[in-house]
Amino acid sequence: METTRRRRIFRDVVRGYSSVVIDDQELYIKHLTPHDQVELEEIEERYYKSALKRGVPTEKDMLEYLEKEGQWTDKDEKAILEKTLYVENLKKALAKLVLKQDIDRQKSVIEKEEKILNEKNIQKINLVGNTCERYAKDRLNDFYMIHSFYKDKELTEKMYTESEFDDLENADIKNVVYKYNEIFESFSEENIQYTILEDFYNAYLSFAEDSIQFYGKPFCELTYNQIRLIVYTRVFKNIFDTNENIPENIMKDPVKLLEFGSSSKEERDKVKDKLSQGDGGTIVGAKDEDYERLGVKKPTGAVDLHEEAKKKGGTLNMEDLMKLHGVT
Repeated sequence: METTRRRRIFRDVVRGYSSVVIDDQELYIKHLTPHDQVELEEIEERYYKSALKRGVPTEKDMLEYLEKEGQWTDKDEKAILEKTLYVENLKKALAKLVLKQDIDRQKSVIEKEEKILNEKNIQKINLVGNTCERYAKDRLNDFYMIHSFYKDKELTEKMYTESEFDDLENADIKNVVYKYNEIFESFSEENIQYTILEDFYNAYLSFAEDSIQFYGKPFCELTYNQIRLIVYTRVFKNIFDTNENIPENIMKDPVKLLEFGSSSKEERDKVKDKLSQGDGGTIVGAKDEDYERLGVKKPTGAVDLHEEAKKKGGTLNMEDLMKLHGVT
Protein backbone atom coordinates (compact mmCIF):
# COMPACT_ATOMS: atom_id res chain seq x y z
CA MET A 1 0.00 0.00 0.00
CA GLU A 2 2.76 2.46 0.95
CA THR A 3 4.76 1.52 -2.14
CA THR A 4 1.72 2.21 -4.33
CA ARG A 5 1.22 5.60 -2.68
CA ARG A 6 4.87 6.49 -3.22
CA ARG A 7 4.70 5.45 -6.86
CA ARG A 8 1.89 7.97 -7.23
CA ILE A 9 3.97 10.62 -5.49
CA PHE A 10 6.81 9.95 -7.92
CA ARG A 11 4.43 10.06 -10.91
CA ASP A 12 2.92 13.38 -9.85
CA VAL A 13 6.30 14.94 -9.11
CA VAL A 14 7.57 13.95 -12.56
CA ARG A 15 4.53 15.26 -14.46
CA GLY A 16 4.33 18.46 -12.38
CA TYR A 17 0.69 18.34 -11.33
CA SER A 18 -1.79 16.34 -9.24
CA SER A 19 -5.45 15.54 -9.83
CA VAL A 20 -8.25 16.06 -7.32
CA VAL A 21 -12.04 15.72 -7.38
CA ILE A 22 -14.15 18.63 -6.13
CA ASP A 23 -17.96 18.45 -6.40
CA ASP A 24 -17.69 15.44 -8.73
CA GLN A 25 -15.40 17.38 -11.10
CA GLU A 26 -11.81 16.30 -11.70
CA LEU A 27 -9.42 19.23 -11.41
CA TYR A 28 -5.64 19.54 -11.74
CA ILE A 29 -3.35 21.27 -9.27
CA LYS A 30 -0.20 22.81 -10.67
CA HIS A 31 3.05 22.29 -8.73
CA LEU A 32 4.85 25.52 -7.89
CA THR A 33 8.10 26.48 -9.67
CA PRO A 34 10.75 29.04 -8.65
CA HIS A 35 9.46 31.26 -11.47
CA ASP A 36 5.95 31.08 -9.99
CA GLN A 37 7.46 32.07 -6.65
CA VAL A 38 8.90 35.24 -8.17
CA GLU A 39 5.48 36.13 -9.56
CA LEU A 40 3.90 35.49 -6.16
CA GLU A 41 6.43 37.77 -4.49
CA GLU A 42 5.60 40.51 -6.99
CA ILE A 43 1.88 40.08 -6.31
CA GLU A 44 2.51 40.17 -2.56
CA GLU A 45 4.40 43.44 -2.95
CA ARG A 46 1.48 44.86 -4.95
CA TYR A 47 -1.00 43.96 -2.21
CA TYR A 48 1.35 45.40 0.41
CA LYS A 49 1.54 48.76 -1.38
CA SER A 50 -2.24 48.77 -1.81
CA ALA A 51 -2.77 48.29 1.93
CA LEU A 52 -0.15 50.94 2.73
CA LYS A 53 -1.99 53.50 0.57
CA ARG A 54 -5.18 52.78 2.50
CA GLY A 55 -3.45 53.59 5.80
CA VAL A 56 -3.03 50.05 7.14
CA PRO A 57 -0.10 50.02 9.62
CA THR A 58 3.10 48.14 8.80
CA GLU A 59 4.63 45.59 11.13
CA LYS A 60 7.34 48.12 11.97
CA ASP A 61 4.67 50.68 12.96
CA MET A 62 2.95 48.16 15.22
CA LEU A 63 6.19 47.06 16.87
CA GLU A 64 7.05 50.69 17.64
CA TYR A 65 3.58 51.17 19.14
CA LEU A 66 3.86 47.98 21.22
CA GLU A 67 7.29 49.13 22.42
CA LYS A 68 5.82 52.38 23.68
CA GLU A 69 3.00 50.50 25.40
CA GLY A 70 5.47 48.05 26.93
CA GLN A 71 3.68 45.04 25.41
CA TRP A 72 6.53 43.93 23.13
CA THR A 73 10.04 45.28 23.60
CA ASP A 74 13.50 44.96 22.12
CA LYS A 75 14.11 42.39 24.85
CA ASP A 76 11.38 40.19 23.33
CA GLU A 77 12.86 40.62 19.85
CA LYS A 78 16.30 39.71 21.18
CA ALA A 79 14.85 36.64 22.89
CA ILE A 80 13.48 35.38 19.56
CA LEU A 81 16.80 36.02 17.78
CA GLU A 82 18.84 34.31 20.51
CA LYS A 83 16.50 31.32 20.65
CA THR A 84 16.60 30.99 16.86
CA LEU A 85 20.42 30.96 16.85
CA TYR A 86 20.44 28.51 19.76
CA VAL A 87 18.20 26.06 17.90
CA GLU A 88 20.37 26.38 14.78
CA ASN A 89 23.48 25.55 16.82
CA LEU A 90 21.73 22.59 18.43
CA LYS A 91 20.97 21.23 14.95
CA LYS A 92 24.59 21.72 13.86
CA ALA A 93 25.75 19.83 16.94
CA LEU A 94 23.27 17.04 16.17
CA ALA A 95 25.06 16.32 12.89
CA LYS A 96 28.27 15.49 14.79
CA LEU A 97 26.72 12.91 17.12
CA VAL A 98 27.13 9.19 16.53
CA LEU A 99 25.52 7.19 19.35
CA LYS A 100 21.75 6.76 19.23
CA GLN A 101 21.10 7.86 22.80
CA ASP A 102 23.07 11.08 22.23
CA ILE A 103 21.13 11.73 19.02
CA ASP A 104 17.78 11.07 20.71
CA ARG A 105 18.67 13.31 23.65
CA GLN A 106 19.71 16.13 21.32
CA LYS A 107 16.51 15.79 19.28
CA SER A 108 14.48 16.03 22.48
CA VAL A 109 16.25 19.25 23.44
CA ILE A 110 15.70 20.68 19.94
CA GLU A 111 12.00 19.82 20.04
CA LYS A 112 11.61 21.50 23.43
CA GLU A 113 13.44 24.66 22.35
CA GLU A 114 11.55 24.88 19.05
CA LYS A 115 8.27 24.72 20.95
CA ILE A 116 9.36 27.66 23.12
CA LEU A 117 10.42 29.59 20.01
CA ASN A 118 7.12 28.89 18.22
CA GLU A 119 5.11 30.04 21.24
CA LYS A 120 7.09 33.28 21.36
CA ASN A 121 6.54 33.91 17.65
CA ILE A 122 2.80 33.25 18.00
CA GLN A 123 2.67 35.72 20.88
CA LYS A 124 4.29 38.34 18.64
CA ILE A 125 1.92 37.67 15.74
CA ASN A 126 -1.14 38.01 17.96
CA LEU A 127 0.10 41.27 19.46
CA VAL A 128 1.03 42.81 16.11
CA GLY A 129 -2.41 42.08 14.64
CA ASN A 130 -3.50 43.25 11.19
CA THR A 131 -0.73 44.89 9.18
CA CYS A 132 0.18 45.52 5.56
CA GLU A 133 2.29 42.37 5.67
CA ARG A 134 -0.53 40.20 7.00
CA TYR A 135 -3.08 41.61 4.54
CA ALA A 136 -0.68 40.96 1.65
CA LYS A 137 -0.11 37.36 2.71
CA ASP A 138 -3.83 36.68 3.17
CA ARG A 139 -4.63 38.07 -0.28
CA LEU A 140 -1.69 36.18 -1.74
CA ASN A 141 -3.13 32.90 -0.43
CA ASP A 142 -6.32 33.58 -2.42
CA PHE A 143 -4.27 34.44 -5.51
CA TYR A 144 -2.27 31.23 -5.08
CA MET A 145 -5.43 29.09 -4.96
CA ILE A 146 -6.77 30.80 -8.09
CA HIS A 147 -3.54 30.08 -10.00
CA SER A 148 -3.19 26.50 -8.76
CA PHE A 149 -6.45 24.87 -9.93
CA TYR A 150 -6.99 24.05 -13.61
CA LYS A 151 -9.65 22.31 -15.65
CA ASP A 152 -7.19 20.52 -17.96
CA LYS A 153 -4.02 18.43 -17.65
CA GLU A 154 -2.16 20.90 -19.85
CA LEU A 155 -2.73 23.55 -17.14
CA THR A 156 -3.99 26.15 -19.61
CA GLU A 157 -7.55 26.82 -18.38
CA LYS A 158 -7.92 28.03 -14.80
CA MET A 159 -10.81 26.74 -12.74
CA TYR A 160 -11.55 30.13 -11.17
CA THR A 161 -11.25 33.75 -12.19
CA GLU A 162 -10.53 36.23 -9.42
CA SER A 163 -14.15 37.37 -9.32
CA GLU A 164 -15.43 33.77 -9.30
CA PHE A 165 -13.15 32.88 -6.41
CA ASP A 166 -14.20 35.99 -4.48
CA ASP A 167 -17.85 34.97 -4.94
CA LEU A 168 -17.34 31.51 -3.44
CA GLU A 169 -18.99 30.79 -0.11
CA ASN A 170 -16.66 30.41 2.87
CA ALA A 171 -17.49 26.69 3.04
CA ASP A 172 -16.49 26.26 -0.62
CA ILE A 173 -13.24 28.14 -0.11
CA LYS A 174 -12.43 25.99 2.92
CA ASN A 175 -13.08 22.87 0.84
CA VAL A 176 -10.77 24.07 -1.94
CA VAL A 177 -8.01 24.89 0.54
CA TYR A 178 -8.54 21.57 2.35
CA LYS A 179 -8.24 19.61 -0.90
CA TYR A 180 -5.11 21.54 -1.83
CA ASN A 181 -3.47 20.93 1.56
CA GLU A 182 -4.49 17.27 1.49
CA ILE A 183 -2.78 16.78 -1.86
CA PHE A 184 0.38 18.65 -0.97
CA GLU A 185 0.90 16.85 2.32
CA SER A 186 1.93 13.98 0.05
CA PHE A 187 4.90 16.01 -1.13
CA SER A 188 6.46 16.70 2.25
CA GLU A 189 10.22 16.31 2.42
CA GLU A 190 9.71 13.15 4.48
CA ASN A 191 7.46 11.53 1.86
CA ILE A 192 9.80 12.46 -0.98
CA GLN A 193 12.72 11.01 0.96
CA TYR A 194 10.88 7.73 1.64
CA THR A 195 9.91 7.54 -2.03
CA ILE A 196 13.57 7.72 -3.05
CA LEU A 197 14.42 4.81 -0.73
CA GLU A 198 11.76 2.52 -2.22
CA ASP A 199 13.13 -0.44 -4.22
CA PHE A 200 11.31 0.63 -7.41
CA TYR A 201 13.28 3.89 -7.36
CA ASN A 202 16.72 2.22 -7.52
CA ALA A 203 16.70 2.35 -11.32
CA TYR A 204 16.56 6.17 -11.23
CA LEU A 205 19.45 6.81 -8.84
CA SER A 206 22.17 6.93 -11.48
CA PHE A 207 20.33 9.60 -13.53
CA ALA A 208 20.12 12.17 -10.73
CA GLU A 209 23.13 14.15 -11.93
CA ASP A 210 21.39 15.24 -15.13
CA SER A 211 17.93 16.83 -15.01
CA ILE A 212 17.57 16.45 -18.79
CA GLN A 213 17.94 12.68 -18.52
CA PHE A 214 15.83 12.59 -15.38
CA TYR A 215 12.93 14.91 -16.34
CA GLY A 216 13.61 15.84 -19.94
CA LYS A 217 14.01 19.53 -19.12
CA PRO A 218 16.71 21.85 -17.72
CA PHE A 219 17.08 22.37 -13.99
CA CYS A 220 15.86 25.98 -14.16
CA GLU A 221 12.45 24.81 -15.41
CA LEU A 222 11.81 22.29 -12.63
CA THR A 223 9.08 22.56 -10.02
CA TYR A 224 10.04 22.75 -6.36
CA ASN A 225 8.97 19.14 -5.88
CA GLN A 226 11.11 18.03 -8.82
CA ILE A 227 14.07 19.94 -7.42
CA ARG A 228 13.67 18.35 -3.99
CA LEU A 229 13.34 14.89 -5.50
CA ILE A 230 16.50 15.19 -7.59
CA VAL A 231 18.51 16.89 -4.82
CA TYR A 232 17.65 14.24 -2.21
CA THR A 233 18.34 11.55 -4.78
CA ARG A 234 21.85 12.94 -5.16
CA VAL A 235 22.28 13.19 -1.38
CA PHE A 236 21.23 9.59 -0.74
CA LYS A 237 23.21 8.28 -3.72
CA ASN A 238 26.30 10.02 -2.35
CA ILE A 239 25.78 8.39 1.06
CA PHE A 240 25.37 4.98 -0.60
CA ASP A 241 28.45 5.51 -2.80
CA THR A 242 30.75 6.65 0.02
CA ASN A 243 29.71 4.18 2.73
CA GLU A 244 29.89 0.41 2.69
CA ASN A 245 27.74 -2.10 4.59
CA ILE A 246 25.03 0.34 5.65
CA PRO A 247 22.53 -1.67 7.76
CA GLU A 248 19.18 -2.36 6.08
CA ASN A 249 17.18 -0.61 8.80
CA ILE A 250 19.14 2.59 8.09
CA MET A 251 19.04 2.30 4.29
CA LYS A 252 15.23 2.38 4.33
CA ASP A 253 14.85 5.15 6.91
CA PRO A 254 15.65 8.64 5.55
CA VAL A 255 16.04 10.21 9.01
CA LYS A 256 18.57 7.61 10.13
CA LEU A 257 20.29 7.66 6.74
CA LEU A 258 20.71 11.44 6.78
CA GLU A 259 21.99 11.29 10.36
CA PHE A 260 24.43 8.58 9.30
CA GLY A 261 25.58 10.57 6.26
CA SER A 262 25.86 13.90 8.06
CA SER A 263 27.88 12.62 11.00
CA SER A 264 31.61 13.07 10.60
CA LYS A 265 33.32 10.02 9.10
CA GLU A 266 36.23 10.75 11.40
CA GLU A 267 33.97 10.67 14.44
CA ARG A 268 32.28 7.46 13.26
CA ASP A 269 35.66 5.85 12.68
CA LYS A 270 36.82 6.78 16.18
CA VAL A 271 33.74 5.21 17.73
CA LYS A 272 33.96 2.24 15.39
CA ASP A 273 37.60 1.63 16.39
CA LYS A 274 36.67 1.83 20.05
CA LEU A 275 33.77 -0.59 19.64
CA SER A 276 35.94 -2.97 17.62
CA GLN A 277 38.49 -3.47 20.40
CA GLY A 278 36.60 -6.26 22.08
CA ASP A 279 35.53 -6.56 25.70
CA GLY A 280 37.70 -3.64 26.70
CA GLY A 281 36.29 -1.45 23.98
CA THR A 282 32.70 -0.95 25.02
CA ILE A 283 31.39 2.60 25.20
CA VAL A 284 28.98 3.87 27.80
CA GLY A 285 25.60 4.34 26.13
CA ALA A 286 26.38 2.20 23.07
CA LYS A 287 23.32 0.14 22.11
CA ASP A 288 22.91 -2.86 19.83
CA GLU A 289 21.69 -0.45 17.14
CA ASP A 290 24.93 1.55 17.38
CA TYR A 291 27.04 -1.57 16.83
CA GLU A 292 24.85 -2.56 13.88
CA ARG A 293 24.87 0.93 12.38
CA LEU A 294 28.67 1.07 12.44
CA GLY A 295 29.07 -2.47 11.15
CA VAL A 296 30.77 -3.72 14.31
CA LYS A 297 30.08 -6.99 16.08
CA LYS A 298 29.05 -6.39 19.68
CA PRO A 299 31.67 -7.80 22.07
CA THR A 300 30.70 -10.94 23.95
CA GLY A 301 29.63 -10.05 27.44
CA ALA A 302 29.27 -6.35 26.70
CA VAL A 303 27.15 -4.71 29.38
CA ASP A 304 24.47 -2.08 28.96
CA LEU A 305 25.23 0.17 31.92
CA HIS A 306 21.93 1.99 31.61
CA GLU A 307 19.96 -1.25 31.98
CA GLU A 308 22.15 -2.42 34.84
CA ALA A 309 21.68 0.89 36.63
CA LYS A 310 17.90 0.52 36.33
CA LYS A 311 18.17 -2.85 38.05
CA LYS A 312 20.03 -1.19 40.93
CA GLY A 313 17.51 1.59 41.38
CA GLY A 314 19.02 4.07 38.93
CA THR A 315 22.69 4.31 39.97
CA LEU A 316 25.82 2.18 40.04
CA ASN A 317 28.60 2.58 42.58
CA MET A 318 32.26 1.73 42.03
CA GLU A 319 31.82 -1.77 43.48
CA ASP A 320 28.97 -2.45 41.04
CA LEU A 321 31.05 -1.30 38.08
CA MET A 322 33.98 -3.47 39.14
CA LYS A 323 31.75 -6.54 39.38
CA LEU A 324 30.16 -5.89 35.96
CA HIS A 325 33.63 -5.77 34.37
CA GLY A 326 34.92 -8.85 36.17
CA VAL A 327 37.17 -7.00 38.60
CA THR A 328 37.13 -8.56 42.09
